[in-house]
Amino acid sequence: MSNMNKAVVIGAGIAGLITARMLSEYYKEVYIVERDELPTAPANRQGTPQSFHPHRVLPRGHMILERYFPGYTNDLLDHGAHPSDAEEMVLVNQFGTLVNRPLINSASSSRALLEWVLRRRVQNIHNVHFLTNTEVIGLMSSEDRQTITGIYTKKRNENKQEGMLTADMVIDTAGRSSKVIKWLNSLGHTVPDPEVLKVFLGYSTQYYKIPPQADKEWRSVISEAQPAKGISTGMLLRIEDNIAGTLLFSAGGEHYPPTKPDEFQEELKNLNASEIAKIVSNLEPLQGPRGYRTPESIRQHFEKMENWPSGLLVLGDAFCNFDPIYGQGMTVAAIEAETIANCLEEQRRNSQPYFERHVLHRMQEAIDPAWWLSSIADLRWKGVEHIDATPIKGVSFAQKYIDLFTKKAMELGTNGNSKFYLTQFLMNSLVLPPSKFFNAEILTMILNDNGSPEEKQLRAELGVQDPKLFQQRIDELIPSFDAAFDERLKDVLMSFEQQ
Repeated sequence: MSNMNKAVVIGAGIAGLITARMLSEYYKEVYIVERDELPTAPANRQGTPQSFHPHRVLPRGHMILERYFPGYTNDLLDHGAHPSDAEEMVLVNQFGTLVNRPLINSASSSRALLEWVLRRRVQNIHNVHFLTNTEVIGLMSSEDRQTITGIYTKKRNENKQEGMLTADMVIDTAGRSSKVIKWLNSLGHTVPDPEVLKVFLGYSTQYYKIPPQADKEWRSVISEAQPAKGISTGMLLRIEDNIAGTLLFSAGGEHYPPTKPDEFQEELKNLNASEIAKIVSNLEPLQGPRGYRTPESIRQHFEKMENWPSGLLVLGDAFCNFDPIYGQGMTVAAIEAETIANCLEEQRRNSQPYFERHVLHRMQEAIDPAWWLSSIADLRWKGVEHIDATPIKGVSFAQKYIDLFTKKAMELGTNGNSKFYLTQFLMNSLVLPPSKFFNAEILTMILNDNGSPEEKQLRAELGVQDPKLFQQRIDELIPSFDAAFDERLKDVLMSFEQQ
């Protein structure tokens, strides 16, 4: 860390753009190397195969993006995005229906528009440079292979010209297509086996034009899945230019949402929110449904390597990729970039050895709640399997706790009190620590459900009857995630609690 002259970011996706913006405050020059030729207008790219499908930034990610790209929401709105807080959001699950409005001033947009808005901001930063249509083919290293000194490149044109780009820091944000493990192996490094969630997920998306008469009464709808009954997740979400996307999702591999229009429309009728099928039947399809499937979510554990080379970090889906249905990917990438920035600030004040390994440990702490929450949810589906030497803690208890809490929250919300549900929303949005959700006070409140099946199941998992022992039992069952939440979130939590 003695030299802070040049940093290289591999990949110009959203994770790469956030990372480059962050690094621009610490390095004299930042280079973004991207294999695609970047479009001059919002458009899906070959290098982002999932960008066709709906994306969303969770409130925690929105907070970080606003800090690095002040007013980016206004940019989205100026280019056709819709203000999320201007319309109702309907949540439907097995326990009922809840209608509310987003708490933050955000914008509904496509992934392509969001990436384009952020990219234009980064292109205007004087010390950030883009190398497009350029593939990274390897890592440069010192003679002892313990320090990464740059990258080897190859142009993606007829000449396929190869080159080198030296750097004091290389950060790989190339996503699921990252080759960093292959490169490390070629340098003689042994990478530990990753933690894997065999999720076998699939989803299908179709877009529609919203006519003027429907626009006036538009409501976005989220229909939660019932994995035990094989009922898919369904979403009807507005993006920009009066276009709406409908998404179907399932996991476990027993059933993948259809991509044939008639079958797609028929499955919409089987959702918990039947109104999605009714709404889209009056909309004009823009094209047939398009599918996306992936067999697994992978969490790398590079921090376990004793000889991780200096001058190299990995961020975004190349570090840990999630089930996209929970909308965590872009937000977690922002959290990881923020974590690196915090470590750089600490290093400035008090330089310590093994900086990169320290960062990798901190990043693991930062993403731990997101991985745990998405795994807990995915493991409800038959056929999903977690593969790691250490099992995920508290799965069954957490699932039954969430079931009973959701039931209570929906009942209260139906009666006009949606604040109770807000606690769960903020935890899933990675703003609220799970300890604010899984605690004795809330447990005591929800264990008053007239002996319902959900209450009996939770009591059986709890295994204690004395309320004085509830917190001790929760601490035994649920991991501690305190390290993932810093002091800056306290003011945010206070503002939410006052609403």
